[in-house]
Amino acid sequence: MKVLDFETIRKAAKSMSPSIWYDWVDEALRHKAEFVCPPKPRMSQADGDYFNVMPAMCEKDNVAMVKMIGRHSIKRGEKRSSMMGDILLYEADTGILKALLDAEYITTLRTGAVAAHSAFQFICSGGRTLGLIGLGNIMTVFFMTLLSKRRDKDIHTPLMVKLYRHHGQEVRFAERFRNEEKVSFVFCDNYEDVICDSDLVVSAVTRTTENFASDECFKPGVTVIPICTLGFQNCDLFFDQVFTDEIEQIRGFKYFNQFKSVHNVTDVLSERVPGRINNKQRILVYNYGIGIHDLFFAERFYRAIKGIDIEYNFCKEKYFI
Repeated sequence: MKVLDFETIRKAAKSMSPSIWYDWVDEALRHKAEFVCPPKPRMSQADGDYFNVMPAMCEKDNVAMVKMIGRHSIKRGEKRSSMMGDILLYEADTGILKALLDAEYITTLRTGAVAAHSAFQFICSGGRTLGLIGLGNIMTVFFMTLLSKRRDKDIHTPLMVKLYRHHGQEVRFAERFRNEEKVSFVFCDNYEDVICDSDLVVSAVTRTTENFASDECFKPGVTVIPICTLGFQNCDLFFDQVFTDEIEQIRGFKYFNQFKSVHNVTDVLSERVPGRINNKQRILVYNYGIGIHDLFFAERFYRAIKGIDIEYNFCKEKYFI
């Protein structure tokens, strides 16, 4: 059995072009029907802490997994991330455990890459103004993947990126991408300035109890991607289309029954339903997170990394208590 810890996966990821993460996201969504992926149960705890349990299986590739991941505030000064998780990867036809992988890094990569994929799918034609809120690791992966895929597609449209000021995150973010050609940054002191006149609004804020901006701030043609599904409930009531990675996982949203239109992204990729119809539509994308992406990423890292092999003594013969 392989053990692929946080540092092992991070080292492997550094050697990859972020556009490959985009391609993994796309391939998994296009073949979604080949996966078994029940909606993830959530175990809520005090103070907003929680565990999500995410199973998935692809019999065609003979692989299955379960991911346990959660957010837990630092309580006793532990040296750890507030988001932690692990993946158990199995051989599907035997049930033999193949690997234990760190899930926090994989989750960050696939979450940012999924947002970049949605941006390419649904941004209005010629969109060049981005508004970004919550400039942590997930947003960094989002922007890395977006820029990498733009280079792959030979897109040279200049980008103006509006960043929300928060504890100096905007400075670090702009410094991280300072050498990118045709990308300029503007720092904004409030959410309204970030959102107004933006063609694409992406938020990776993990906690908020209020909507970020009034209806009037969202111009016709805007695409909004709330990575953590927070802060845009007012958009549920007047945006023209809602797209999601899995409808069943967002069916419990407060205003679900009042969405004007809701479809799975997979149905857009397979051309069963249209995506953006024109440059006036306001589009909202809720990617709640599906296990097929964790399974896809975990299996690809498993193939690519030697890792640490340990002997795992599972039961190999009939036994009696």
